[in-house]
Amino acid sequence: MATICMLGASTSWVPGLVTDLMAVFEEPLEVRLIDINPDAGALGVEWCEAANKHHGRHDRFRAFTDRREALTGADAVLITLAIGGLAAMEHDLAIPEKYGIYTTVGDTAGPSGWARAIRNIPTFAAFAADFQELCPQALIVNYSNPMAALTSTLQQRCPNPIVGLCHSYFETKDFIQKLFGLEDWSKVSLSIAGMNHFTWVVDFHIGREDGYKLLREKLAGRSLRDLMAPEYGPEAGFFAGSLLCAEMYDAFGYIPYPGDRHISEFVSFALCGSPERCQMETKEGASIEATRYCSIKRTTIEQRRAWVPERERSMHQWIAGEKGMPTKSRETGAEMIRAYLENRPLTDAVNVRNVGQIPGLPAGACVETFGVVDGMGVRPVMVESVPEHLLEIMRPQAVCQKWITEGVLSGDRELLLQALHRDPQSAHLKPHEVRAMGGELLEANREFFRL
Repeated sequence: MATICMLGASTSWVPGLVTDLMAVFEEPLEVRLIDINPDAGALGVEWCEAANKHHGRHDRFRAFTDRREALTGADAVLITLAIGGLAAMEHDLAIPEKYGIYTTVGDTAGPSGWARAIRNIPTFAAFAADFQELCPQALIVNYSNPMAALTSTLQQRCPNPIVGLCHSYFETKDFIQKLFGLEDWSKVSLSIAGMNHFTWVVDFHIGREDGYKLLREKLAGRSLRDLMAPEYGPEAGFFAGSLLCAEMYDAFGYIPYPGDRHISEFVSFALCGSPERCQMETKEGASIEATRYCSIKRTTIEQRRAWVPERERSMHQWIAGEKGMPTKSRETGAEMIRAYLENRPLTDAVNVRNVGQIPGLPAGACVETFGVVDGMGVRPVMVESVPEHLLEIMRPQAVCQKWITEGVLSGDRELLLQALHRDPQSAHLKPHEVRAMGGELLEANREFFRL
């Protein structure tokens, strides 16, 4: 019986990932939910047992507040937590806004991602020490953001096979599928390169034909906006919207990840300098705030707080049988665990440190490309001929991520501030303003990290 731990009994992640494990593994599993909040662990186990009965399985579920006890002898670990929660994240958004930076998500790049990394890296370094001691052969699958900085921390501090995962790859395939009016993904093949939440489609095929050639022919000189399905336009749902993606394709000739709320945080022209805002109504009827430029939507802390009781309510409805159990998601963490434990080679998008898979980006920065997972662990696939102008668009945040990780792990305040100076979202600020903002963010997070 394989033992799989989840670090974080989040109502956002437990239903989906545990359902995936049940769908992928035929034999029974032991799933250990680890959370410092015993109520979260108890609710997670109660849901898991209801799902176990629903699927007619014989898995075993246990809740732990003692991380080291739970990790002992684990075969795989899924990480789905964030240090400090929404109370800490509130500062990540509010402080940069005083300096003219409008944060849309705040979990990956920009000053908000900088602060979140600083808060999380020390804990992830402690996780790595436990993995090395208690489950040195376990596959570590990280879903926590900032993906690049935290995955890099784990790779630098323990020898376990480690991979960072995100949903951007299949959302990119969705986008291309809809551009070409295809029934499914079966004819779409991609080559991707970049960083988590900022990957670029370096090349793609539809069947055996050159996808970019076909796209240029379809566009016939028009903007990519003219081909986009309605769900990617200005009236898109809360999490959708790809007008910035279209703008960047028109400018640079390649498709970035079509999630504007994320890719906007990697460039200097979308969110900084106090961008003009407006209120928008989505197709679901919700009124939300967005930038006038490209209608980039923001997730406020208030909205995030409102989702927490909604997710808990769903958990109780599933347990009571008042709501149909979730089905297999498109996340591939469960498949990767099986690929590793059973030596069934799987190729998918992976986040790991750059050892040459993107030759033009800094060695040691965490990057996203395809990779192979099997009994040997996680091995990235080299991406040849990434256009130089795309490398230069990606380079600033690759350097920032590398310096942030190194700065926290070595306790180097100056290196951390240099990373903040380098961040594209700081481009409109004078040097003393960058340092003042950095000082405020460090002070707000002194409970989690001190220099």
